[in-house]
Amino acid sequence: MKSTVLLIAGLLISIISFAQQAASDTWSNVTQASDDRYTNPKKPLYAGPNGWYNFGEVRAEGSTNTTLKFAYKGGFNETMGMFVLVDQGKLQTFTLDFGTAEPAAGTYQISKEGNTAQKKVAVSFSDVANKKIKDWSGSDGSGSVTVSKINGFLYFKCRNVVLNASGVYNEGNFKQSLKIGIEGAVKL
Repeated sequence: MKSTVLLIAGLLISIISFAQQAASDTWSNVTQASDDRYTNPKKPLYAGPNGWYNFGEVRAEGSTNTTLKFAYKGGFNETMGMFVLVDQGKLQTFTLDFGTAEPAAGTYQISKEGNTAQKKVAVSFSDVANKKIKDWSGSDGSGSVTVSKINGFLYFKCRNVVLNASGVYNEGNFKQSLKIGIEGAVKL
């Protein structure tokens, strides 16, 4: 009887702690693509890191007024040597420029220009809502981006990178800096 009560109590504690961990980490909440390596061995594995496959998520908020918020999941691809995460419905674009289409794994410091040899990346975010382009861009030392190579994917991750307003139409609430984070993967 005692062992049954202890077993049930242990299961409840583990379920509660798992639920709390899952609730706190919502970045990696992408549904995993099925891994069919064993049922169809000629087909390559298409489940990317944390479920991302040419897909990613952006979350940003104003540094002084948190009512300015951006959050979306969208397509993530390499275009002309830059990595672009866009949600066309909301007209928002996040870009990473390493100076190459295939950066090496590692941590890159935010800079005004991308340079893989110096481990630097240029980061920007644009919002084109209401026919006005509002831009934010990173400056030297405003954060870092981690790049990993996993299962034939480039996996990008950054949190709390500070981007400064840099667009002509950044007026009023849009003049403040943004704290931005992203996560996603692009198939090589």
